[in-house]
Amino acid sequence: MATKVRTSNDETAVPQDVLDRESVLPSTTALRTFVLAAQYRSFSRTAEELGITQGGVSRAVKSIETLTGCRLFERNARGLVLTQAGSVYLEQIKGLLNDLGTATFQLSNYDPSSQSLHIAVLPSLGSLWLAPRLVKFTSRFPNIVLMVTANIGIVDFIQSDIDCVIHYGTEAWPTGARSELLMHETLLPVCSPKLLPSRTTPNATLLLDMPLIQHTHRPTAWREWFKEVGILHPAPTSGNRFEQYQMGIQAAIAGMGAALMPPFLVAQEIASDKLIAMHNSSVLSAWQYHLVYPDAKRNNPNLQKFRSWLLNEARNSSITPSRTREERA
Repeated sequence: MATKVRTSNDETAVPQDVLDRESVLPSTTALRTFVLAAQYRSFSRTAEELGITQGGVSRAVKSIETLTGCRLFERNARGLVLTQAGSVYLEQIKGLLNDLGTATFQLSNYDPSSQSLHIAVLPSLGSLWLAPRLVKFTSRFPNIVLMVTANIGIVDFIQSDIDCVIHYGTEAWPTGARSELLMHETLLPVCSPKLLPSRTTPNATLLLDMPLIQHTHRPTAWREWFKEVGILHPAPTSGNRFEQYQMGIQAAIAGMGAALMPPFLVAQEIASDKLIAMHNSSVLSAWQYHLVYPDAKRNNPNLQKFRSWLLNEARNSSITPSRTREERA
């Protein structure tokens, strides 16, 4: 069992074997010199880059070879080349040096009053709905630094540093995570005013003569919507397809066709007359928006602050359709 050594300034126990290994580790200067020499395949160019003599480069590389008992370079007709052992070592330490640089930079900017929260969200929802609202959260919690990344699908909380996900769908999340309903999704058909005949009142039957903009991940959405409102469309799954709602919205504004969208994502476009609603009410979708986070982080205070704020925003944004699927049955 390793002997524990205590520092003089605190109660942190440091394993003795960690201290013992320090004497057989190359210096970071030697490692950086080796990486550059491997990159340039030249001691002279490495020396010029580092501002040292060529002999200094040679000594730095030699110090690693002496510690390890392995040659890192050899010379042949092509000049200076890595040995097999040198190639393996290079791949192993490049990432370590990058991590060390990142950790040192973060330490130099360390602020004990600062906190962080990593959020993954669907691209369209993140840009059209979440991002414009986050200023209210950051104003209320200025010490919480947010990292917001785009994500589609299931996140592996164990392999990533993501704290929570705003997820869209119906499937159950894998075990080890909690899922809370944020809001149901309702869908409303919209199109550019330029697609409507002059002096025509918008109504759903006009969709029969319009191109339909499809969602890649929701190939049956139009068919389900027409069924709900009682309209028989001859080809509800035909039309150009877009992967993200944001793309579909822009295509609809440009006049490519009618798009089926959650009302809260196109509220501004409708208010500014860039898009027109083609039906007098939205229809409940089979999909919902959920906040998902790992069980292990359920007591994280930053996560709980974000959770409470997000649930309130979702309640204020949720639009209840005039009739649900059950009421239509």
